[in-house]
Amino acid sequence: MLRAAGIGAYLMLFLSVAWGLVATTGALGKRVSKASAATVHAFMSTCGLVLLAFHLGGLLIDGYMPFSVGQLLVPSASGYRPVAVAFGVGSMYAAVLVVVVSWLRKRVGSVWWRRSHLLAVPAFGLALVHGMFAGTDTVRPLMWWTYVGTGLAVVFLLVVRGLTVGYRPERPAPPAGAGGPAPALADRREVVGRS
Repeated sequence: MLRAAGIGAYLMLFLSVAWGLVATTGALGKRVSKASAATVHAFMSTCGLVLLAFHLGGLLIDGYMPFSVGQLLVPSASGYRPVAVAFGVGSMYAAVLVVVVSWLRKRVGSVWWRRSHLLAVPAFGLALVHGMFAGTDTVRPLMWWTYVGTGLAVVFLLVVRGLTVGYRPERPAPPAGAGGPAPALADRREVVGRS
């Protein structure tokens, strides 16, 4: 259970990061609405956190190699592959921060939400290293190539995003005032009133 949950959490993190990169490069165009893209992205991220909780819970009750709460929360506290487990702990903190700040987006504001989202790719990279070097299934060819494929996919999407920075449409400016009509609409009303 704990291995399947760990792999599932990794795959959901990959899908969430990949979907976020695809959606923000404009590759989806108008095929998927912004609201639908955001809903799918949030769903994958939340599923990843639920699977992460199962993974951690499985590690706590595992009889073969039990972990303590401290070993799961403190980097390098584990005696089992301490560096690789530390990467997993770091990934966990970064992923949880990104998702929680997303849940609180209205309270923290768009600026901090965007800044926290910069941690999504490093969280994925840390999870990739953690899975490759701490995961017991890495020796299986399917799992090894899953890590290689997902890692290369994220690198490719990062390169595409970097190359298309100037080609993405500008984000609309926030409204000038919350109480009155937008300036363009007010100007149109004045012109119509004069006619």
